[in-house]
Amino acid sequence: MQATPPRGQTLVYSTVDGHNIKFDYFLPRTVSGRLPAVIYYHGGGMTAGWRGGFNFPTWLHDNCQEKGYIFISADYRLCHPTTALHQIEDAKALFKFLASEDFKYALPESVTLDTDRIAVTGFSAGAFSARAACIYADPKPAVLMTAYGSAGDWLLDHWTVGRPPTTIAKLVDLDDVPRLLADKTVVSEDKPTQGMMSNRFALTVRWELDGTFLDNCLGRPGLGAKLNKIPYEERAAAIPENLKPAFVQLFVSESHPPTILVHGTADEVVPDQESVHHHEQLKKLGVKTELILVEGAGHGLVDLKSGFPPKPAKGKDEAYRRAAGFIDEIFATVKA
Repeated sequence: MQATPPRGQTLVYSTVDGHNIKFDYFLPRTVSGRLPAVIYYHGGGMTAGWRGGFNFPTWLHDNCQEKGYIFISADYRLCHPTTALHQIEDAKALFKFLASEDFKYALPESVTLDTDRIAVTGFSAGAFSARAACIYADPKPAVLMTAYGSAGDWLLDHWTVGRPPTTIAKLVDLDDVPRLLADKTVVSEDKPTQGMMSNRFALTVRWELDGTFLDNCLGRPGLGAKLNKIPYEERAAAIPENLKPAFVQLFVSESHPPTILVHGTADEVVPDQESVHHHEQLKKLGVKTELILVEGAGHGLVDLKSGFPPKPAKGKDEAYRRAAGFIDEIFATVKA
């Protein structure tokens, strides 16, 4: 059974057209001074989930408690009716808020945020926001960690063609998709009324089955089909200019922060090629990077052969320990 996430302090970091977007922060119990922070972006297929959802990384929160870091779990606007481009704006807004006087005054007098030591982490679809922060945010993150993360390579065939349903598809009711599409309410805090997740995830499943994931995440019908008609090597040049910022892989440079990527080799939801591609990009640019491939692990680093709900894959805990250690090492190299 999933452990109940700890409770933090909630703040609004951005208000857009009257819609409040929130994050929770968790201070270490006994540490004060100028502290680093670790930001967590949740998964949910770009369409579902919230900052306190069922996949809350207790292990990462606990490491922050032990090491004296501020832990931050952030919401972001979900696709439909908004798009991935809005998620980029949310990532920028979060980092701007964390560096502002508003956040400074929200903290106890004994604590300040060290904006030179902010780690950003993203799990599954949350990796899009984390990767976007590394490209567009100010202040710039000091380190990136992703787990089975999307947006390492959105030009893969995986995102441009329809494909069979994954094991996650059985969790949603696809008959509800027309109602979900008709609802134009902006959502950034998608709490399920029962179960692990809301049925908003049916949108993602529908788009994956139809090969329209990119179309709907970016608000451009026909985009996936257009890209699928041309060779992989030519797809970047064919992206409309106003949509290119969402393909964050096109903007990776030597200034990218040190990065550790964790992925399962049997991931059917987000292929491990996403992390491999990002890792190879960074290596060529001379950026410090590590890639941990958990052999045979499915999405979420689970053992797909263990039944449903699946058990953790062998090597999951070791991968996460190394990811936490990587963040610690990078923070240690930055003067507090």
